[in-house]
Amino acid sequence: MRPFYRTRLGQAFLGDALDALRELASDSVDLIVTSPPFPLTFQKRKPYGSIRIDDYLAWFLPIADQCKRVLTEHGSFVIDIGGVWNKGTPTRSLAGENPGTTCKELKLQLRGALSLVDCARRQGLAGVLPYADRTGAPDLAKRRLGIAQMLLGELAERRFEAVIEEVTGGGILRIEDHRPSRTDTDYRLLNGNSHPICRFNIKFHGSLFREARRFVGLEPEDCFALATYKINNALKRQDAERLPYIFIVLSVADLSAADVGRLIPDDYVWTLAALAGRMAAEEAIVSRLLRQDYFPRFRSILDRMPEGQFRVISARKASNLMLLNLFDRVLALSLKGFTRKFRNAEVDMHFSLSRELTPVRTFLQLLLEESPQKFAVRLYTGDY
Repeated sequence: MRPFYRTRLGQAFLGDALDALRELASDSVDLIVTSPPFPLTFQKRKPYGSIRIDDYLAWFLPIADQCKRVLTEHGSFVIDIGGVWNKGTPTRSLAGENPGTTCKELKLQLRGALSLVDCARRQGLAGVLPYADRTGAPDLAKRRLGIAQMLLGELAERRFEAVIEEVTGGGILRIEDHRPSRTDTDYRLLNGNSHPICRFNIKFHGSLFREARRFVGLEPEDCFALATYKINNALKRQDAERLPYIFIVLSVADLSAADVGRLIPDDYVWTLAALAGRMAAEEAIVSRLLRQDYFPRFRSILDRMPEGQFRVISARKASNLMLLNLFDRVLALSLKGFTRKFRNAEVDMHFSLSRELTPVRTFLQLLLEESPQKFAVRLYTGDY
């Protein structure tokens, strides 16, 4: 199908939804949101068409089957169908479907279907979705923190784009946005011939390790933690693709995700919990929170972002420093009972921001002064 219209945010298509679904590849959609025509228990003509309740299942199953086919493994299907009550009884109609037939046709497990049907007849959709299990205090706190971390990451990326533009002045260097691919590459740095020089992974650093001086010999304000598995994966990616891997760190001292989380509206946190933390929903919430009407709420956070400085460390340098300081800077290897005391903690390597990371402006200036080939070699060997 050809787009009906398009903007920089995406495309819209006009046509029969079933035809459009059939043209999509399997496992290619993260979120489907729909409000189809409601089943009717009486004859009433709608301008967009109407389906009687006796015919509703036969009409809707082909659409549901296509939705199931195109959804990714962790995709979400959000549907709004108005409730229809059975005449003379305090129960809702399920449009005449047989649970066994429906489960068989959609290749769903029959186990538990009858209890769900009973809940749906008595309570509607609220009886089917286990909101109570997903909106307890621990899960709400987790979802709130997740939104806050993604929000800080988005703010860091926006600031990074501005810094790149300021330093390069729109000259021979430019960045290529890879964030929509949802990989560990946020941007690639390109030269004047559009050849990649390196890849960037943006990190926001704000939480202070209060006991850094005691455990890893660094001042809390100068200590940056990076998961050891991320360093290892970055090196594997670098070697496989022959493209230097660079971590870009924006450090704003004592600005944590917990600080930001307290400012996030409860309704958004609850919604994300009810949707089991779907990434598409989390991204939509962050996009909404970054609109201008929310600026007053986050003013204290936005005002602090310019305080931070971007610094650079290559995957190779990070690995070299980790091997050199393995038992001094990787707390999990030196602290007895680490896994018992910090059950869900990552195994981190701790770096000195001031001594071991290079300011991004210095990094870019050196790149402009040297040949790309020579600079790439220095990245590979871990000079920066």
